[in-house]
Amino acid sequence: MSRLSALVWYWSLVILPFSTVITFIITLIVCGQVLKNSGSEFVLPYISQLGIGPAYPYFVAGFVLLCLQMLFIIFGRLQYLFQSQSVVSYVSLCFIHAVAVISGILLLIMSVISLEHNAYLHIIAAFGMFICISLYCLLNSILSFYLYSRRSVAPLHASILWPLWYLLCGVLLSIFAAMWMSGGGVVPQYIAAGMPFLYNLGFVPQFLTQARSKQQNTLSFTPVHRTNDMDL
Repeated sequence: MSRLSALVWYWSLVILPFSTVITFIITLIVCGQVLKNSGSEFVLPYISQLGIGPAYPYFVAGFVLLCLQMLFIIFGRLQYLFQSQSVVSYVSLCFIHAVAVISGILLLIMSVISLEHNAYLHIIAAFGMFICISLYCLLNSILSFYLYSRRSVAPLHASILWPLWYLLCGVLLSIFAAMWMSGGGVVPQYIAAGMPFLYNLGFVPQFLTQARSKQQNTLSFTPVHRTNDMDL
């Protein structure tokens, strides 16, 4: 049973990056439609404005679910790094991913405390979340390039494609988040908010390799029960 639970966990990690993208999009669409049906004058509201009035419960439900999925991905990523290399210390890995956990906590605060409840705290949590997730993306990108440079002793990190993907998403996230915070409008905020979920898609190939390896190991250790042949 424990092996089955482990397989469910590893294969769930393969699915979660895709489910976060779907959850994020559905949450924005549903909240926007609820506001529109209630007679809201917003044509393209800021994300925070999607969590007011009748759309609030849908906003909370969607972003709480997003937060949980993100935390699972972060812990899965940390577990993978623990198991796939011995170049970077556990302390450094925990520090990097603690930044991501903080961003998840700030996301939870931002979703539960709406602009109507406490606008100041909501905005502080939103800004802090973007800063922390941008920092995590930067640190994870540096980590990925470092592991690639040490691929002779970390062969599971021998592909340059995913460090480049992390770098691209991280740079775009930082640029559009800075544009939004400096008053650049609604569109940069939507792009910046979506980039972490695209960033996480870079984890999928490694999660997939891990899941297949664990499944193969589980099948190879599955006991085979044989019945004794009858004596003739």
